[in-house]
Amino acid sequence: MARLILIRHCESSGQVPDAPLTEVGARAAEALAEHLATLAPDAVYSSPYRRARTTVQPFADRAGLTVIDDARLRERVLSGEPLDDWLDHVRRSYADLDHVAGAGGESLRATQTRALAALADIVARGHRLPAVASHGNLISSVLRAADPDFGFEAWRGLKNPDLFELTFKDDRLIRYGRLD
Repeated sequence: MARLILIRHCESSGQVPDAPLTEVGARAAEALAEHLATLAPDAVYSSPYRRARTTVQPFADRAGLTVIDDARLRERVLSGEPLDDWLDHVRRSYADLDHVAGAGGESLRATQTRALAALADIVARGHRLPAVASHGNLISSVLRAADPDFGFEAWRGLKNPDLFELTFKDDRLIRYGRLD
């Protein structure tokens, strides 16, 4: 069995790919670096979005590791256009995994499929304990794969940052637990 640490990014100033962490988020990233040091990940992967990368960069710098970007870890695109009722679409996607909110959008199932493929590839590389930084909607889609009861309210309850230990058997996610 293989394990990895899946991390939701620290507080950011927005949702666009280049949104930086807030001042609170930057301090949380420094504290996260200390916490990760006690867990001793031996590799660091991230969504290419700035808020995810800068969440794990302080740890990577201290540990002498390079952050490896994987575009498959990017946040779910709900729609190609802004949606006033975006939260209703997110809620609906937990009831209907194939729901697409708008043109250019991605279903929760599609997000889950690409995320699980990325994580399986990372696990297959044979790291002892990789750390992986990503985003709330993507992370919730992964956790839902292990627990179909992980839904909209659980997604809303995710923190910034939030850490989960995932266990894989071969390339299949079999369980997860929240790390404090």
